[in-house]
Amino acid sequence: MFHLARASAVAKRTVFVLAVFLALPFCARAAEPVMKTLSAHVVSVAANGSSVEVDFRHPATGKVLKMKFIVDGQTGLSGIDKLQELRAGQVVNIDYVEDPKGRLCIRRIARVKLSGPPAGLENFRGL
Repeated sequence: MFHLARASAVAKRTVFVLAVFLALPFCARAAEPVMKTLSAHVVSVAANGSSVEVDFRHPATGKVLKMKFIVDGQTGLSGIDKLQELRAGQVVNIDYVEDPKGRLCIRRIARVKLSGPPAGLENFRGL
């Protein structure tokens, strides 16, 4: 009888440890920041390229919001060499996360071409 009770206790502990081990990866993912995406107009770029200020019309409320995004070690530039190339009024797509301090950190930023022919069309000679 003693061996049966001991085996049951060991089995319960094993199941508990296994359940915790399997649940840990899901708990760790909950702490990761959520990636968000936004299209906005450039207002200004810091002279040293450390941040960009944009204005954005909220689709639900219609209010124009000014937001400041910072560049960190994980920022990627898509189609531009440095942030200082951006000019006021240009439209950009920004993928960003909010860090624990509440700062908006750019993960990817790209200029949006709004009109005009696609690049290379002037060289097209027909089929």
